[in-house]
Amino acid sequence: MTARSGFHLIPAAAKIFAAFVFLAIVAFFFCFFDEHNTIGLGTAIGVGIGTIAGTFILLAGYVYADSSRRGMPPIPWTALALLIPNGVGFVLYFLLRKPILHPCSNCGCGVAQDAIFCSRCGQSQLNMGVQHSWKEG
Repeated sequence: MTARSGFHLIPAAAKIFAAFVFLAIVAFFFCFFDEHNTIGLGTAIGVGIGTIAGTFILLAGYVYADSSRRGMPPIPWTALALLIPNGVGFVLYFLLRKPILHPCSNCGCGVAQDAIFCSRCGQSQLNMGVQHSWKEG
């Protein structure tokens, strides 16, 4: 797993809750189809539905952590992603999210990666490792 995958951003509580929901759904369907010849079908259905539910929970955890990291309010964005049906809320989040900010070396305020100056203190951001191709006239 690479650091760019984003799985490390998901809060541990969301990972634990997703695992619990997955196992609970698999166990429910395993017990629901209690006859010997249908246990395999129940397990397969439980694994499928549990995977979908677990993925949904992990995605909600990612939206919460990622929106916090980007300086966006995490609770409204997570609620938006969860409450708009058919995954459209998650798509909207990924389309409308702000860029990742880095701290200004002078005041610590969040500054976009491509910013030339800090919007709060006016400190030049050219020495922050981001190279710009513009000429002074």
